[in-house]
Amino acid sequence: MYELIIFDIDGTMIDTAEVVKKSYSYGMYEELGRDLTDEEVARAFGVPTLQAMEILGSKDIEKSSRRYFESLFRYYREGVPVFDGIEELLRELDKRGARCGIVTSRNREEVANDTTLGKLMKYFRYVVTAEDTEKHKPEAEPVLKIMEMAGTGPDGVIYIGDTYFDFMCAKNAGVEFALASWGAREDGRIKPDHVLKKPADLLDILDRDRTQGGKSVSGT
Repeated sequence: MYELIIFDIDGTMIDTAEVVKKSYSYGMYEELGRDLTDEEVARAFGVPTLQAMEILGSKDIEKSSRRYFESLFRYYREGVPVFDGIEELLRELDKRGARCGIVTSRNREEVANDTTLGKLMKYFRYVVTAEDTEKHKPEAEPVLKIMEMAGTGPDGVIYIGDTYFDFMCAKNAGVEFALASWGAREDGRIKPDHVLKKPADLLDILDRDRTQGGKSVSGT
């Protein structure tokens, strides 16, 4: 059944919540004179940086974004933790010949500067960043773009993410959504097809699908 497995990055594969919060606060500090609250930061999660700065109320988006990236890339160079079980999951999917991709609201520079993510990129055939589409999460276009790259339709796709924006992007594109509960904030608006308590739970979904007569994830 599953011809393509799509992953979000932040809050799904890599635990960036704290460094993103600190970097948003650094980006906005000159304007606000204080750190951002958890509630303020939560509103900006899951969208491209320029849009996030607008949501946070920046009057000088170019400057606040520049300060944000200055802080964020410093953390990226130092290394940010991968969630437990993610690398093992990706390794197993690779052994099975799975076609995996990334749909992220990060831009290409954010992807390229993340040393932790760089170690995982060998597992992914397709990557869609903020520059690759005109519309972004929660719109369908990022998932539609990666399906076009992979040459597959929505019936064979599952998207693993942690936010409402990820969920709506999947639903608007007509694909299944699996919630990465280890990185997700509680949000009653999210109605996932699957809830993953740990990364390896995805393998149970794939195995169950195979025993019920669906097609196993294939590299062909």
